[in-house]
Amino acid sequence: MKFGERVRLATPLPATWMSSVIIHNVYIKFYTDIIGLDTQYIGWVYLAFNIWNVLNDPVIGVWLDRKRAVPGKGKLVRIMRNTVPWMIIMLALMAWTSPDWSQQTIFLVLLVELFLFDLASTVYLIAATSHYYLYAPTTRERVQVEVVRQWIGNGVSFIATIVATQLLVGDLVTERLTIATILMGVVAANAVVYLVAVYRLRNYDPDRLYDHGIAESPITGRAVFEDVGSMLRMRSFWAWFLFSLLATAPMGIYFTAFLYFMDHVIRAEGWQATVADAGSMIIVLALMPLVAKLVSGVGVKWSLWIGVVPYLAGLAMLFFATTWWQVLLCYVVLMFGRYVIATASVAVDALLVDENEQLTGTRKTGQLAAMRAILGSPVTGVQLVLYMAVLGWFGFESGGGPQSESAQLGIRIATALVPIAFCLVSLLPLLFFPYDRRREAELSAYSLKRREVTAA
Repeated sequence: MKFGERVRLATPLPATWMSSVIIHNVYIKFYTDIIGLDTQYIGWVYLAFNIWNVLNDPVIGVWLDRKRAVPGKGKLVRIMRNTVPWMIIMLALMAWTSPDWSQQTIFLVLLVELFLFDLASTVYLIAATSHYYLYAPTTRERVQVEVVRQWIGNGVSFIATIVATQLLVGDLVTERLTIATILMGVVAANAVVYLVAVYRLRNYDPDRLYDHGIAESPITGRAVFEDVGSMLRMRSFWAWFLFSLLATAPMGIYFTAFLYFMDHVIRAEGWQATVADAGSMIIVLALMPLVAKLVSGVGVKWSLWIGVVPYLAGLAMLFFATTWWQVLLCYVVLMFGRYVIATASVAVDALLVDENEQLTGTRKTGQLAAMRAILGSPVTGVQLVLYMAVLGWFGFESGGGPQSESAQLGIRIATALVPIAFCLVSLLPLLFFPYDRRREAELSAYSLKRREVTAA
């Protein structure tokens, strides 16, 4: 695959990563420290958010699978373009909540804004993932695209993270309206990334790329049940579901944890937090070509086992860190392990689509992407609920002031020990994961052959 094609396929999803940083990381600390929303309300927001995801994601996935491409207008790219304005509007509105409102009002307004954002975001995410699976049919091509995606994604997310570390760590800026205005610049940058991503894609999805065994029809409970059931009967899906649910789920809110850790435990300045975060990522991203060779060379299953080792080691070191530069070293180690796991995970997701197509004769990219979204957003929400609960148990006080020794210990436990516990438990389902090197090669060959046959 040519480098330009890798860039084109890699760009759409990083736009959602930047949105995720804004929503799940920047705004959470903004709402607790600047707006003054109690941590228990943050937990309730994300509990409702999780339930919403479980209800709508499978329906959206089935709808996308059964929807036909419009001749001359395509399907997936057109859908992605229609969802972008809704996401940007909701991102902007979230910054302008007034701290003068009651806690209940702030809670309800944030909840509605998150629901509307998530509806558009889920459609975009599933469509973008389905598009990527279709145009990169083999494990080798998917890993190649993933390396470029990580470069792009971390580059654009850096815009959000550097603003967050400067505004929400230390005392550089404390006035709410100033912070909200600066956040509008971050949202505008996110909008530019979305526009570049979707308008660089080809404005058509050839109907030949889709399996005609799934006819366009009204979405019924039976249709959703049948499509989801075909996934649930796969041993590989359950092994992967449990591993994904546990292994690196706390990393879905890693930047939120990073902000609390640097601000309330390390008591770092904004520039120190920025260097610790950006410096570790620059080192890890420079190693991404080696990660790609590792995953392609030893296969996805062994890559997962290898990645777990530095991931756990980095978290263990982080629990004892006392200075910003020690945090930087810890994140270099744990993020290297995380990105080995993440790169292998992308290939596994696509292999599940290939296996299901091999078993059923129909390709359900949207359904698998929907189920992946179910595993992603809700798990992130649950982790945030747990994180905030641990902080609350240890006496964390909202408002941005100095925290007690007990609260600081709670932050250390929530940031380091909780992820370690989750990852250790995840090793059990990984033992039953069936994709060895031979099976992986079989599925890649099958996927490539199916795309060539439909093209002919």
